Amino acid sequence: MKEDLEVTEINVQPVGVVKEELKGLIFDIQGHSVHDGPGTRTTVFLAGCPLDCIWCCNPEGLFHQPVMMYKESKCEKCGKCIAACPHNAITVVDGKLHHDRKYCDKCTTHECVEACLKEATELSGKYYTIPEMMRTFNRHRHFWGSKGGVSFSGGEPLMQRNFILSLLKECKKAYIHVAIETTSCFSTEYFMEAMNYVDWVFTDIKHMDSNKHKEVTGVGNELILNNIKTLAEKENWEGFIVPRIPIIPGYNDSEENIRETAKFIKSIDLEVINILPFHRLGESKYRQVGQVYRFAEQHPPTEEHMLSIKKIIEEEGLVCFVGYETPF
Repeated sequence: MKEDLEVTEINVQPVGVVKEELKGLIFDIQGHSVHDGPGTRTTVFLAGCPLDCIWCCNPEGLFHQPVMMYKESKCEKCGKCIAACPHNAITVVDGKLHHDRKYCDKCTTHECVEACLKEATELSGKYYTIPEMMRTFNRHRHFWGSKGGVSFSGGEPLMQRNFILSLLKECKKAYIHVAIETTSCFSTEYFMEAMNYVDWVFTDIKHMDSNKHKEVTGVGNELILNNIKTLAEKENWEGFIVPRIPIIPGYNDSEENIRETAKFIKSIDLEVINILPFHRLGESKYRQVGQVYRFAEQHPPTEEHMLSIKKIIEEEGLVCFVGYETPF
């Protein structure tokens, strides 16, 4: 688990490298997205995160380098990956392939991926330059319409500091509407610098009790709450903030925590909360990266429970959107 508030942003390239040489590690690019901000958007998923949330649905986004993902359902046990691996990290155990992740996760050549003809082993994560990303955005731009744009997600998009700041600045120059999904868990100075180039901010408040927050994310919430408050009170910033609560039954769904979260949001003059039901849609990805899904026994909240939480928030004088019923 990560030490509380000791967050270090990732610099994929050394400071001082010219912009054209900056590279960012991206594990997915989705076009035609309609749930990550206004209009139709291109959503870019950047690797790395300062939190270690037990329920994370994108475990491949927590790596700081490209990672091999193994899909057993596609594997024909042909043995080509075993022969190709220079580390002898792939063996057969009880009729199934076993990957020694202490070698696989550090591998930089990924011969096993090249050897597999059935795409049972795939590489998640690819490095892109700023010009490459801008060319992608320009190709997608005519699909966005008048309200669309680019959304940065992850992982945590702000982890790759030099890359994302340069990319945000290029988007600003190109008059691209930018939304970001962020943990807000960075030094306030850096966080506020990045927000100068962002139009919409989606940010989680996972629990108002810092100790409980740390239990399941690895960090406390003091820096997160301070950054949200600082951004909400920033003069001459014309962006829009959507605080989100991922509803985890038995963890943060008590009436006390929901009301306290709503009161905090209201105290900084924000008007909207988006509540998102926990789901297990990312469970298979944990097997693919050789990890155990720690929330396998956790059940999603019922629709009735989500509506009861919405009612509590509305009683505190805020507008509440459930799931993808967001304010755009």
